[in-house]
Amino acid sequence: GSFRGRIRVEQSAQQTESQQLSRTILLSDKSRAWAIPSLEIIADDVQCTHGATVSDLSEEELFYLRSRGLDRSTARNMLMYAFADDITQCVDPAVLGALDSEAGLQKRIIRRLENLVPRGERAIKGEFHSI
Repeated sequence: GSFRGRIRVEQSAQQTESQQLSRTILLSDKSRAWAIPSLEIIADDVQCTHGATVSDLSEEELFYLRSRGLDRSTARNMLMYAFADDITQCVDPAVLGALDSEAGLQKRIIRRLENLVPRGERAIKGEFHSI
């Protein structure tokens, strides 16, 4: 996947605040992601930030959850739920759908993640790394 974000702040937009963040999670050893956030600021009095992260499921976070008694599958799913929840916090509730609805955005994201993220020991041993 790729993300090319651009924020342009015109001269007339004084005292503006703007933020841009792209977070990407790699779901297999063949996954690739390119993130290119950019700012074009013409105004003088602005506060703008931008950033990008690309990562796989954190081995340290998986280890921490496993050391607290969670099995591999539960730890992996908990990290996926946290990632999906972070995404859906910024989405209008009308788009999310009812929390118990199978057609809701959050449920669809979780179903897709559960089908893609490696299961078992491969997910824990670090065979999947970001570049």
